[in-house]
Order: sequence, then structure tokens, then C-alpha cells
Amino acid sequence: AFPPIGKDPYFLTLMAYGFFWFRLSTDAEPPAWHLDRTPVEDLAVLVLFDGWNSFFRNRVVPWRISMAEKTKNQFEREILPRFLLRQRWYAAKTEPLVKAAIVEHVMLQSGETQWLLALVDIHGADKPARYFVPLAMEFDDSDEQQPRILASAAIAKVRQQAVTGLLADAMADEPFCRAMIDAIGAKRELKAEGGTLRFSPCDSFAKIVGDTLQEATPLQRLTASSNSISLLGDKLFLKAYRRLHNGISLELEMGRYLTDVGGFEHCVPVAGSIDFHATDGTIYTLALLQAQVANQGDAWSYTVGQLGRLLESCGNTDGGVCEDVSPMVERMQVLARRIAELHLVLARRTGNPDFDPEPVQADDLKRWVTAVEDECRNTLELLSHRSKDWEKLLEELAQRVIEATPALIARINQGLLAPPAGVKTRLHGDLHLGQVLICLDDFMIIDFEGEPQRTLAERRIKHSALRDVAGMLRSFDYARHAALRQFATITPDIDHLAPVARQWEQSMRNGFLQAYGQVAVAGGLYPSIADFETAIWLIDLFELEKALYELRYEMDNRPDWIGVPLAGIAGLAGISG
Repeated sequence: AFPPIGKDPYFLTLMAYGFFWFRLSTDAEPPAWHLDRTPVEDLAVLVLFDGWNSFFRNRVVPWRISMAEKTKNQFEREILPRFLLRQRWYAAKTEPLVKAAIVEHVMLQSGETQWLLALVDIHGADKPARYFVPLAMEFDDSDEQQPRILASAAIAKVRQQAVTGLLADAMADEPFCRAMIDAIGAKRELKAEGGTLRFSPCDSFAKIVGDTLQEATPLQRLTASSNSISLLGDKLFLKAYRRLHNGISLELEMGRYLTDVGGFEHCVPVAGSIDFHATDGTIYTLALLQAQVANQGDAWSYTVGQLGRLLESCGNTDGGVCEDVSPMVERMQVLARRIAELHLVLARRTGNPDFDPEPVQADDLKRWVTAVEDECRNTLELLSHRSKDWEKLLEELAQRVIEATPALIARINQGLLAPPAGVKTRLHGDLHLGQVLICLDDFMIIDFEGEPQRTLAERRIKHSALRDVAGMLRSFDYARHAALRQFATITPDIDHLAPVARQWEQSMRNGFLQAYGQVAVAGGLYPSIADFETAIWLIDLFELEKALYELRYEMDNRPDWIGVPLAGIAGLAGISG
């Protein structure tokens, strides 16, 4: 069994309903159980005259059109902006928000209850943005418990004649979540003025959902950095995507393929989705339905915790590793095999052009090398400007890396004469220890959205699966530094432990690559171990690419962590110390 999972400075792991964990940046974000809300007594009052129709001029009688326009204007310019700016999933808090305009909407109905599913355009910010905002309304003369439940997600108080109630985020409303899931199973379609809202079950819907909708299971609402999550009992996981992007969600596309086509058992099963199909061809994924998965936390926390205990066991001993690390290496070799199996599933030829593998060509190698070389030059130029204000040791290391630009460029181009090997496939795209759940003595790979700072089109491009391998190797490097940082909070004298941690990382890397290569070769990704080893230069290339990406991210978001990718780049440039 894996040991208890603790906190770490890279990802904060929080268990939702005792089963599913979410990893959140610790920079400035509150924990997932923290719901951003205003006390009900401080909310604005929205006066209605005909329920949901009060918002829309084309749904009221002519002499009430001006009233509907006034109601909608108050909602879009005052009430909804105030609500959005309080939400953790709203991405432009530092920019002006003049208006949040409802541009598309549909009504979802179950029994006598209706919910408004709105697509909202943001006005005032530098960049246009569209959000998904589902709304619930409950009056005090209905179920006496419901308005109190919705208070945690209230947007405004509402009054219609002598009756009062609440307008709230529908993701906190259990009947709404049940109605969404039921609509997915029924393959419902709802027409809007500019498109159609489609509820689509996957092949595994019935197996995953089972009798959950007939059971009296509680709803728990959580917030993640860019999504809203509602858990129905301990079986179903309904995620609403708030900030919308044109195109099917990668998490949905990959999850549906791995669940229904690939039968890959080491990812979270996908049961269905909700998508808006606009008449102009634009598609937005609004929500994803998945199974909840019992787990013991993520591999990042486990790895950092295990390494921390290893360092603690060393005490004041100088020199090498004080305890046998082979059990940890063996665990990571299990993960390496799961990742290789994932890549084998993604390399199957199924007739789906979005997923069918393609051979790596010489032009691909040239394009990848050119892209990394450009990233290297651009990142080091940025580094030369930013590092002038850093503390002395970090600035000196940055200067040495900048001076080593020729060595880095040579490292990038080192394998161009090697013959192309392997295939291009879809891949995880942002694989690291925090994207892996521990499930008893095995692993489950999650979050197939790819690197968030890349465009959706870039994340969908077929590429070498060795990019995923490189991401995991970089994660071992981060784990090494995180464990040393944690130990430094106990005692500042950790210089003698740095070689221990470095030896640990090398053992993990060697074991991981050995196990991954064995499965990849046995599954036909490479003809032989020799061919796999010939392609190792690509891992070096993609490790540098990842480290450059990390350095840009840390410079913009977490300056305390700049030294980790910078040291990684220095190592790849042959700079010691």
C-alpha cells in the first residue's frame, strides 16, 4: 500500500468526497472547498414579472418589452459582472468588465422546473471571451430547503410580486445536475436562436451511470481553477467548462477515444458530454460526465513524500543514498509501463484520421528541431532581460546559461542526421506526476487537456509520444527540488543531501526509461531496443523544450521556482554546479 499523501509546494492535492483529488496551483488560489460568495443579505435584488421570460424581449407581450430590456440590462451590466468577478474560474479579474451579455441560451426543463443555460460574452476586457453560465431560480414558496441550498452559489435575490427567492449558479443545484445527466442519457437536443445544444452519451454511459439517478445520493460542489465540478454521490463527476474555446474539448475527445475505442483501463472513464453546435460551425464543449475513481492521491505527492522520508533517514550521513531506492524505482516502472501502454493504444490504427498513427518523417525531425531552437533563442532573450533584477546566484546562473547558447543549439541539432524512428500519434501533452492518480498499487492517468498555454490546435497535433516521456522526466527533477525544499524547512543544512537527491533522480530516470522502452518495443512502437535507444536524442530535445516552457511559466507566475527549470537547462547545456 502507498503511504499517506501530504501537502507539497508544487501542487496542492485536495480530495473531493473522499475519492477524487484535484490539484491546484498554490500561488494565490484558495482551496477547492472555498466557495467565493457574497452573503445573501448583501446581494442585489432583481425584480421579475414573468419568471425567466422577464429577461427576453421576444418572449413577453409588447407592452412589457421595455421592462424585459431593463431587467436584462441590469442583469448583464450589474449583477452578472459582480458575480463573475468573484469566481475563481473567471480568468480576467484584473481587467474591466463592463457587460456580460447573454448571446445564446436554452431552457432545460424537468417536471415543472426550468433552468437557463446561457453562453455569455465578456465586454470590456482586452481579449474577447465566452463563458458558460447555467442559472437556477428558486422562490421561497417552493421546496423550502432549496433556496437555502442555493445560497452557497447565489447570484442575486429575486422578487416577483409578493414572492421572493434566489437566482444562483445551477451547478450547485442537485436537480439540475440530475437533469443534465438524464438529458445526456436521452440524447436530448435543445434549439437556440443560433445553434443547438446536444446531450451526447458515450458507449459506456449505461455502465457508468447505472442506477445512480434513482438513488438518493448527495451532491457536492467543488471549484477548480477553470472549471466547476459537481459530484453526485461517489459515482458520477460532472464538470462544467466555464471559459469556452472553439472545438471539442481535448479531455472529452481523448477520454471518449480511450474509453470507447481503446478500452484503456488506466484513465478515468467518460460517460457523456454536452456541446453547443452553432449554426456557423463553431462547437463549444460545455460539460463532461465521467466516473469517479477511488484513489489514494496523486503520484506527485507520493513521490515527494517518499523522497522526503529518504532524505530524512539519511540524517547527517554524508555520501550516497542511505536506503535502498529500488522499491520506489519499481513503483515508477509500473507507471512507465502504464504510460507506454497508453501510447500503444494511441498508436493503434482504427480508421479514425484524428487518431490513426503516422510515421515520423525527416521533415518532422527538422520541424521539431527548428521549433525548439526558436523557443530556445526567444526564451534566453527573455531571460537576459528578466534576470538583471534577480538575486546574485540566480542571476549568475542565468548569465552562464545565456553564454552557453551555442552549446544548447548544438544539443538541439545533435540528432538531425539520425534516421526517423517511431510514429506520430495523439498524446497526453502535459504529462507529469501531478497528472497521475494512485489507485491501490497501480496508477490512473488523468487530465488530457494538454499544455494550457498552447492553442487547442497545437495540442491536437500528432507528435512523438516521447514528449510525454520527457515531461515525466522533468517532473522527477521538480520532485527532487521540492523534497529538498521541504527538508530545508526543518534544517537549513541540506548541502550533504543534494547528492543523495540527485542520485535518487538518476535511479528513477534510468528505471523509468528501461521499463518504458521494454513495453514500447514489445508493443511495436520501435522495432528493437537499439532503435528505441537511437531515438533517445528526441527525449533530450523534448526535455529541453519542456524546461524552456517551464522557465517562461515560472518567470511569469512563480518566481520562487525559476531556479528549477533554469538548472535543468544548465544541465542540458553541460554546465556543472
